[in-house]
Amino acid sequence: MNQTTQGSPCVNPCKSTPHFLTLILMLSVFFSCSTEIPMNQNNLNLESSAYLIQHANNPINWQRWNKNLYSPNNKDEKLLIVSIGYSSCHWCHVMEKETFEDTEVADYMNANFISIKVDREENPEIDNIYMTATQMMTGSGGWPLNVVCLPDGRPVYGGTYHTKAQWLEVLGKIQKLYENDKKQLYAFAEKVENGIQEVNRFEYTKETAVFEPKLLQNEMALWSSRWDTINGGEQQNQKFITPAKFNYIQQYQNLTQDETIRTYLEKTLETIALSGIVDHLKGGFYRYTVDPEWKIPHFEKMLYDNAQVLTLFSNAFKEFKKPLFQSTVYSTIDFLMDKMADPRGGFYAAIDADNADGEGRYYVFNEEEIKTVGGDALEILQSYYQINLETPFEEGHYHLRKSANTSALLSKFELTAGQFQKMSMKWEEQFAALKSKREFPLIDTKIITSWNAQMVSGLLTSYEAFSEDRFLDQAKKTFAFIEDQLMDGKKLMHTYQNGEAKIEANLEDYAFTLKAALDLYKNTGNTAYLERATQLSTSVMNKFVSSENPFFTFTENPVLFSEIISVDDNVIPSANAVMAENLWILGQLVENKDYTAKAQKMLDGVVPYFSEGRGSDYSQWAQLLAKEAFSYKEVIIVGPNAQKVLQELQQNYLPHVLFQISENESDLPLVKDRFFEGETLIYVCENKVCLRPTKTVEDALKQLNN
Repeated sequence: MNQTTQGSPCVNPCKSTPHFLTLILMLSVFFSCSTEIPMNQNNLNLESSAYLIQHANNPINWQRWNKNLYSPNNKDEKLLIVSIGYSSCHWCHVMEKETFEDTEVADYMNANFISIKVDREENPEIDNIYMTATQMMTGSGGWPLNVVCLPDGRPVYGGTYHTKAQWLEVLGKIQKLYENDKKQLYAFAEKVENGIQEVNRFEYTKETAVFEPKLLQNEMALWSSRWDTINGGEQQNQKFITPAKFNYIQQYQNLTQDETIRTYLEKTLETIALSGIVDHLKGGFYRYTVDPEWKIPHFEKMLYDNAQVLTLFSNAFKEFKKPLFQSTVYSTIDFLMDKMADPRGGFYAAIDADNADGEGRYYVFNEEEIKTVGGDALEILQSYYQINLETPFEEGHYHLRKSANTSALLSKFELTAGQFQKMSMKWEEQFAALKSKREFPLIDTKIITSWNAQMVSGLLTSYEAFSEDRFLDQAKKTFAFIEDQLMDGKKLMHTYQNGEAKIEANLEDYAFTLKAALDLYKNTGNTAYLERATQLSTSVMNKFVSSENPFFTFTENPVLFSEIISVDDNVIPSANAVMAENLWILGQLVENKDYTAKAQKMLDGVVPYFSEGRGSDYSQWAQLLAKEAFSYKEVIIVGPNAQKVLQELQQNYLPHVLFQISENESDLPLVKDRFFEGETLIYVCENKVCLRPTKTVEDALKQLNN
């Protein structure tokens, strides 16, 4: 699914060229089970998904998604309505209140359609298929996503948010056409099916173009011409962080020593850390801002954003050593532990943008509240939080952002740092008291495997940067939750809700869980994590292989009438790119040539997509390409203090290094015959050719730099 970035908060246009594969297979029998269920009632009260439960009291006879459920219960061959959203989607809530709670709408839908609700976080594969169709039909997409389908599941209409009048008009026209001229709708459905195949066909040739490192340089030059050098980020009307892009920018500038890019990156991350996309009172990042200056956010908080931000700002601290980047990481972890952590070790999916008073109302303040908190120091408060009482952002409300120059503020108001700290702490206490009287937004307690695996990796990068044992302990605990609750033997599951693992895992779940296992192995040397990574890689190679190209499919089996292969980054990096790097790392660690060859074929297959500045959509791939282009190193640390030495080394930003440690003698290829009793030795190697071992981090860094 391509990231889309404009329109209403949940309604967004697509990219001009989607870069994921939809290979159309023969249309198998759809909805073919003989199970009888009561279709004349809303059955969502039986579900555990927060989003589905939100719609359980609608007067519409909603059913949950099930590809084998509706055929025997659709003897009249009614059209299907597939309505897709997620629990924290603001415009999903708006359409529910305006349209789906209306009895006139419900009566019409119940009489003429079978209505299906889909939680896109539970069933991302269904969302992927119907979003592709909608983008192809309309040129845009987003959530809520509302699709009208033939009884066999093929879409004939796709749209996003609708008012009551718009929705009734759309349904009326389609139903009239279905009653009077079915052949026309079936012909259109066939065109949509063929169109999906044409638009999303993955062009792959076995004749590989030779990769030249200059390709990365050319792509970066084109991409950087579209950067917003004033506000940071890219030149867009709305601003998403998209950490995969900044991760690659940091890696590239570090390896090339490009000062212009370094300056842009540092300035952008400072801007983001102080901007309106951050909750400056309780920590955590919102999903995106609705303006190009990072001022006003869409107020939902997603686990995947916050997990990735930990890695982004921890790595930034490794290189720039800015206290702002450290405080950003710490406040984000504190927020996650306070509001999104399950006591058993997992993390919840999201926090809603809305409460009963409206979108963002839990987080913002009116003029009276600002004046009350500010008191005699109102002018100082306004300067610090960048508030102009003459220009509320919406209906007399103000959103807090922090000043980029506290030193200038102290000078202007003749304050010491201590005086200002006491003042700001008092403000925070007063703001917290005001918020305590408000309804807290809904927390979606669904635990998603891939997002939790990203959280493991984020915590581990934080551990590397700051050597806080609590970060490592939580990473271990969260991974243990995945192993204990979301693994059934060798099979991985996608979500955990109400004490039950649900839905078989997709490629994203496997890829990020495998990465988390490798990250844990790197930081602990515990070979149980390496064994888990190897087992997961075997599962991926068996379950998700494509016969048409070197990439992995999103699901083990085709979805409806389509196989899905996605290679470009979204707000979450490409699972195929993550898998390529996983296999590349595993290939080095255990000297498995099959893994290395598979990773290389995947890289060869994606290189042609780096053209005309499109490389920014493949930032996760570019990170692996850059490792090869700029000569990666292996650092092997062996001995009783290996983990301690690794900690010290990893406080530095070293994107071109593959680490492996062992505190004991080992038969693993890179470690074998390098253990000497009572000594901890650091081997700096390139292509497995090592320099003379050293005992100090300082000497190892010199060897790396030379």
